[in-house]
Amino acid sequence: MATYKEIKGTSIEVVSSDPSNPQLGQIWFNTTSQTLKGEEFGSASWVSGGNMANARAYLAGCGTQTAGLAFGGVGPPIYDKTEEYGGASWTNGGAMGTARQRLGGCGIQTAALAFGGVDSPGSTRDITEEYNGSSWTNGGALSNARAYPGGAGTQTAALASGGATPSNTNATEEYDGSSWTAGGNLNTTRAQLAGCGLQTAALAFGGAPVTGATEQYNGSSWTTLSATLNLARERLAGAGTITAGLAFGGEGPPNTAATEEFSAAAPTTVTLSGS
Repeated sequence: MATYKEIKGTSIEVVSSDPSNPQLGQIWFNTTSQTLKGEEFGSASWVSGGNMANARAYLAGCGTQTAGLAFGGVGPPIYDKTEEYGGASWTNGGAMGTARQRLGGCGIQTAALAFGGVDSPGSTRDITEEYNGSSWTNGGALSNARAYPGGAGTQTAALASGGATPSNTNATEEYDGSSWTAGGNLNTTRAQLAGCGLQTAALAFGGAPVTGATEQYNGSSWTTLSATLNLARERLAGAGTITAGLAFGGEGPPNTAATEEFSAAAPTTVTLSGS
């Protein structure tokens, strides 16, 4: 049987008292109480938000729950359009340099990252574009061209998860502002998913085959959560944080403009086994 270190890449910390500020996903053994403990989400749920201006699939997104960004995708046609979310409604933003669908994205409304995807000739791309709040410019290329990746993080500390290269993958890549390197693998191999959060605290949700499954990333490994999307879908986009997320667009089928908001109580310490 594989050990925890072989599976997760790190050992379980042994301590005499609980950490004063445990991180989500952290696990430790308390020698005083003789218990194995971990930090996990409290209760979580999705509720409806404002619809997009244009129903589309194969899009990407980023930002926060009250300042989101949606870009690319197909209605048809293949879009270079960008939409900005203000917490209740969507408005137009600057157009992308390359019209494409099936791409990934992350960052904030004024400093976003778009990566991978398929352009109008039908080629899978490794290109990355950076958004400054009004226009897009080229950034560093992905290690491997891929379509349908999930995205999270910032313009200089990004996360690309899953996708198709062309077969579905569970591989994750991390961006440092100039280049991409390998990260921890998703638990479920899937493409056409969405994500949100930071490079060290991210969510991945939805995807193909059609699912509402949600996973959380702690900077090195992914954990499957009990909360799932109300509308299981693929080819969607996301924005926000691991405690206040946004899922929008996609296909169930059919194409949808539906938006869901994810919320979670503050992480809490739980006893996994022992006294």
